[in-house]
Amino acid sequence: MIPEPLWFVIAATFGLVFGSFVTSLSYRLPRDESIARGRSRCPACSQLLSARDLVPVFSWVFHKGTCRHCGARVSWRYPVIELITAAFFVAAAAFVPEVAHLGLLLAMTPMMVALAVIDTEYQRLPNVLIAVLAVLAIAWRWTGDGALLAGLAVAAIAIVAGILIDAGYKALKGRGGLGLGEAKLIAVGGVALGLGPFLLFLSVTGLFGVVLSAFWQRVPGSRAFPFGPAILASLWICLTGGEFMLQGLVSLLSG
Repeated sequence: MIPEPLWFVIAATFGLVFGSFVTSLSYRLPRDESIARGRSRCPACSQLLSARDLVPVFSWVFHKGTCRHCGARVSWRYPVIELITAAFFVAAAAFVPEVAHLGLLLAMTPMMVALAVIDTEYQRLPNVLIAVLAVLAIAWRWTGDGALLAGLAVAAIAIVAGILIDAGYKALKGRGGLGLGEAKLIAVGGVALGLGPFLLFLSVTGLFGVVLSAFWQRVPGSRAFPFGPAILASLWICLTGGEFMLQGLVSLLSG
């Protein structure tokens, strides 16, 4: 058995490493650059980066947020994404005891963070990342209650409902509402979660959407509100502790 403090250190370390992968993925994918080929370069001077330049968080801090080759500023997005991913890994290690589900959640987390970052920066939800997330969601449900047919049925309903909601919003407001990408993410939640946790997921998504939208509108020069991060944050929380949250709500309501 690994001592708990060491277990969290291991989780944080892997989280930083995968967070570094997320920074690369969220930078290259919207630019149609290969993820598998080509070493990392400085965007300003195109200098190939060595291992000392790519240590998560520490390289950015050590070089004071600049490229050591040309002195150009390196965005704070890199250490922030790495630290957020590490925090998710530590939280997963703390709250998910089942080995199979923990492994799947750790695989899903980088995809979810990358999707949230890309949607925030580009208002896009790449299908390739949603597809990977969907496959992992199927595995999650299979290793849980095994009710795949029920999950796929809920996912199909979510897709149809999303299309109808978007069409209705366009008819009333003249612009898009819930995009197909967001509907696909909700469908992923339908595949992974049982009925109770799925309804909780929808409720938390709505709450997060209201809160984040209010915050987003106060950001100077902000574009249309990206709803993807609210869906993804809610999904991650419900995967991690949805059953526990439902039990708490039932206990609270029953007195």
